[in-house]
Amino acid sequence: MRLLYLHPNAWSGEYQMLLTLRDLGHEVCALEERRDMAASRRVDEHFRIEGDGIRTFWYHPGRGLERLLTWPLDRFFRRSFEGRNLVHRMWIIRAAVRHFKPDALIASDGFSYGIPASFLKQLGLLETPLLQSYIGGDILDCPEADVGKRRTGLTGWMIRTALRGPETLRPVSPLVRDELIGAGADLARIVVIPSHLVLDPTRLEKLRDDRASIRRRVRAALGIAESAPVIVTLGGNQKGKGLHLLASAWPAVLREFPLARWVLCGPDHPWLDRAVWPALARAAAEQSGGPSPEAARAGVVTTGWLNGDAVFEHFLNADLHVNPSLCESLNMATVEAAAVGTPSVCSDGAGIVDWIRRHDAGVVVPRQKIVPLGDAIIAALRSPEIRARWSESCLRLAAEFAPQRIARDLIGCLAPPGSMPPPPAPEVRDAPP
Repeated sequence: MRLLYLHPNAWSGEYQMLLTLRDLGHEVCALEERRDMAASRRVDEHFRIEGDGIRTFWYHPGRGLERLLTWPLDRFFRRSFEGRNLVHRMWIIRAAVRHFKPDALIASDGFSYGIPASFLKQLGLLETPLLQSYIGGDILDCPEADVGKRRTGLTGWMIRTALRGPETLRPVSPLVRDELIGAGADLARIVVIPSHLVLDPTRLEKLRDDRASIRRRVRAALGIAESAPVIVTLGGNQKGKGLHLLASAWPAVLREFPLARWVLCGPDHPWLDRAVWPALARAAAEQSGGPSPEAARAGVVTTGWLNGDAVFEHFLNADLHVNPSLCESLNMATVEAAAVGTPSVCSDGAGIVDWIRRHDAGVVVPRQKIVPLGDAIIAALRSPEIRARWSESCLRLAAEFAPQRIARDLIGCLAPPGSMPPPPAPEVRDAPP
């Protein structure tokens, strides 16, 4: 099958899916924008690495004679389409389809490329089957978390209208599925297929085998005692991640476990100074018998951005991953933690909770509730037996996010019935002690 991926740069891990589909025997092409070109269009034989075999139709969104023709309508839609040129993008998608002649299209997000592709379908200008992914911010509407897009005015009309075009709507979690249904999507065309793990399974297995030595090395580098209870958070550290709630609960955790450390991974986002550190100081000052504000702050170890093996090594270092998200489509950090056997305390504001509950791979707490969050962390840290049980379940959870499995599910939505062999059962390896 020849597949055309629209905007694979919508998610940094999408390149791995392109490679996985290629390795399964499909011809994979891509359409992506590029602003450093002198020409308005260019076709390369690769996407990211020479020799990857992913032919790519690059275009410059600010160049091309067709922009003169599309300018009046683009100007009308621009503000509601976040400054993008809607009709020009429709023109470019149609040009890429004519060039590659794909058997199916996959839009990596339901807004920036999903809307123009869907409008082409509804106008009868695109006959190729379309699978439209919804990865979170393209359909969620959570102003309290600074997440998603307000479905009001012309923007809301575009989002709702775009639900009518694709043959398949692919939300990454049941939470996003429910958002689609609430926006008017046809349930019969919805298939929940999550995002995928990016790190190679063989590499994950090796990291799990080296758990003990990795923990010693990471704790030594961070100045954490080998016997200290450790929780970890990992993400963009913006408001929607809910770290201000964890900060408010943290002094209570330290009162029970004075040596505990919170390893906060990710960028030094302005939200930390604006709300997280002040919440930590207030909670410590208000709690009798707990740590001082200085001690509470000292119990948090920041790492900055992590990538590659370092992400999984910091999950291996922790006893618990904590995700107090206010509103999030999935939360791949929870999946990455599970892939190395580290369970999660997670709020029900994240789409991953359906997998946590089904596999018993951690505990789910109500979003925006400080006391239940702190109590859940304390209870888990008190019980190595519970954490061991969760850890065994984590690998079953992670197996559902294997790239090969996700790729086969995507193809299963696009290929004629009976044309694809059933996917092999995933191999689940016991978590190391």
